[in-house]
Amino acid sequence: MIKYEIKATQGKHPVPTVIFEDEKYSLLNEFLLAERSFRRELLSLVNEVDLNMSDSESFTGNAFSLEIGKENCVITNDADDRELELLTAEFKRILLDYIYAVRELRVKEKMAKLGHDHEHHHH
Repeated sequence: MIKYEIKATQGKHPVPTVIFEDEKYSLLNEFLLAERSFRRELLSLVNEVDLNMSDSESFTGNAFSLEIGKENCVITNDADDRELELLTAEFKRILLDYIYAVRELRVKEKMAKLGHDHEHHHH
């Protein structure tokens, strides 16, 4: 299982970044950052393969391409052809975590705008 943690970038509009224990997966973080506006579309493509509605799906985004197969996904950086292959199940797990992190940040931003700072409350 791929080990990672998700942290928000610093700045006015924080964005989740995935920090992998193993450097070789850093391309996946680049992919998520570059293509995060397509995160729901990506999830539905992964689900189609995962739920056997489709054998494979392809995605082309701003900077990356993705091939989703039953077993494996291949992420390709279209600019320099760097590639990363990982298990489709792992890709899905990390994507779901990432989507959740984006949502959580959005909520925090809204709270901050409303002036309700719940930072010190642990639910």
